[in-house]
Amino acid sequence: MPGLKEMVFTSTSRNPEIFDQRLFSNILNLAFANIIMGFFISNVLAYKFRPSWWELEKDRRKMILDELRETLKGVGGGGGKVLKAEIYSSLRYDCSIIFWLLLNKPEELPVARAKLEKILGRHASIKHGFLSVYEQKKEKGDEKREYFVAYPISKDPEWYLLDKVERSEIMAEHIKIATENPNNKGINSYTTMSFGIDDNEFVVLYELNSIEEWVLVTQSLREAKARKWMTNEKPILVGRKDNVEAFLA
Repeated sequence: MPGLKEMVFTSTSRNPEIFDQRLFSNILNLAFANIIMGFFISNVLAYKFRPSWWELEKDRRKMILDELRETLKGVGGGGGKVLKAEIYSSLRYDCSIIFWLLLNKPEELPVARAKLEKILGRHASIKHGFLSVYEQKKEKGDEKREYFVAYPISKDPEWYLLDKVERSEIMAEHIKIATENPNNKGINSYTTMSFGIDDNEFVVLYELNSIEEWVLVTQSLREAKARKWMTNEKPILVGRKDNVEAFLA
């Protein structure tokens, strides 16, 4: 595929009018895509079912859950790239169902959210939501994990006044403790940024197969020096992947 320079030269030399009217927009889109390549918008949404949900007939509830699944399959229909469009049953006491959307077109988020909320209707209300940006530096494995954990993080302003090298060393220790823990068996981690777009600074998300092993890994990180500058790590959302049959009881 030609680069931007070759596209501009070829287009203008053949027919400047065609360049101005037809290709200029395409070239700008290509340039923008190159700039943001690897960046995705992440949205975690947690809803609580209202009493009216449990008053519905089981078949009706199943129909709604099936429709939610189909809607998630259609996320990104506008031509964007979708990394995640997941549904989880919540293990947390104050919410019932969790959605995780991770896609490269921010304008598709409100569309997807509106569709989900239209299906849920008056039977659910939003309890928690996290908005952040994820930079994909390498592909994650396709292996499915059973559980999902997500929570926001904010740090003390003093953290950002430390020398950059010192901060790097502190975070390197944090990462080493996590990755070398014998209980860290195939945990997928996503560190995302929320500066200026949400009430926190980061959102961290994890996919894992064992709650027990996850707890032990997290416990070991309490010994990391980076803990000194943490000011918020809640609420913590925990879900089980596609376990929505629990809502048919």
